[in-house]
Amino acid sequence: MDNLMELRLAEYDDIIDDYKQLSDIAVGLLEKSLEEAGQKPMQISHRIKTKESVAGKMERKSDKYPSVHNMRDLLGIRIICYFGYQVDEAAALIQKILVIDPEHSVDKRKSLDPTAFGYLSLHFICSLPKDHGYPERLCNLQFEIQIRTILQHTWAEIEHDLGYKTEFSIPRHVRREFSRVAGLLEIADDAFLRIRNTINDYEQEVRTRIANDTANQMQLDLVTLRAYLELSGNMRNLLTDIAAITHSRIVETNPESHLQNLAFFKIQTLGDLNAFVLKWYGRAVEFAKRTLRSIELDEISSVAGIYYLCRACLVHGNYDEGQLMEFFRLNESSEKRAKQQTDHILRMRTAL
Repeated sequence: MDNLMELRLAEYDDIIDDYKQLSDIAVGLLEKSLEEAGQKPMQISHRIKTKESVAGKMERKSDKYPSVHNMRDLLGIRIICYFGYQVDEAAALIQKILVIDPEHSVDKRKSLDPTAFGYLSLHFICSLPKDHGYPERLCNLQFEIQIRTILQHTWAEIEHDLGYKTEFSIPRHVRREFSRVAGLLEIADDAFLRIRNTINDYEQEVRTRIANDTANQMQLDLVTLRAYLELSGNMRNLLTDIAAITHSRIVETNPESHLQNLAFFKIQTLGDLNAFVLKWYGRAVEFAKRTLRSIELDEISSVAGIYYLCRACLVHGNYDEGQLMEFFRLNESSEKRAKQQTDHILRMRTAL
C-alpha cells in the first residue's frame, strides 16, 4: 500500500466513530418516523463500508474519490417495502425529516432506459438537519438511503450474486433472459398491489354489508370473520357478557385459527355464524361462568366468544366421542391432548 493510500485510510479511522454514531441516529429517526406515520416497511437495514471496501473503491476510482470525505455512501441504509406505493410514501417522509442532496440523489426507476433490462430502486443522498440539535460534525456527513420493494430487492441481490452490473457486461445470449425476468418481476409487483387493493375493497364491502345487515350470504373467511367479530351486535354482546364475568378488558386477537373450528360445525356463511351465535349464546355464557368464575383475569381475547360457543355446542350438541376427537385434533398437537379434551367434554355432559 502506497503512502497516499495510507493517508486516505487514516482519514477513515478518524471518522468511522462519527459514522457509527450517525448510523444509530439516522436509523432510529427513520424507524420512529415511519412508525408514527403508520408506514410499516418489511425491513430497515444499514451498513458502514469496511476499510477494505473503501480502499478498493478508492483504487478503482481514484479521480472521483481522492479522499474518504468525498464518499457519500460510507453509511448506507436500505428500506425494503412490500408495495411500490410504499416506496413513494417512504420517500416523501424522508424528504420531510432529512436534508436531501438533489444533485446526487436519483430515482433509478425513472432513469432506466425502457428498452434496457434492470430493476432498480430510489436512492437519496441525505444528511441530518442542522436545526434539530444534532452534533454539527454529524450533520456535515452525508449518507445514502435506498428504498425498494421486496421484488426489486430480490432482483438486485440475484443480479449482484451473478456478478453482472450493466447490460454491456452480460453475454448477448443471456441478455434476453435478464430482460424477461425483469419484466416478470415488474408485472408481479403490480399484481401484488392490485391484490392488496382488491382485498381492501372487499374489506370495505364486508363492513358496509354487516352494518346494513345484508351480509348473511357472504362466505366465511378471515376478512368476514374479523369484521363480524368487530361489528356484529350479537357477537359483541356475547363477548361483553363473558368479559363481565371477570371484569376483564377485551383485547383484539387474530381469529384465523378458529376458521377451521367453525368449519367443523358446517358454518360457511356469516348467516350461518349469526345463527350459531343466537342458538348457543346462553349456553356459551353459562360455560364461561363455570370456567372463569374462580379465575382472576385482567384481559380476555376477542375470540373468547367463538371459543365458548364451540364448547357449548360440543357439550350440548349431538356429537359422539369420535366426532369430539376429530374436533380437538384440529387444535391439539398430540393425540393425548385431544383425548384429554374429549374426556373433559364427556365428563361435563355427565355432570349436567
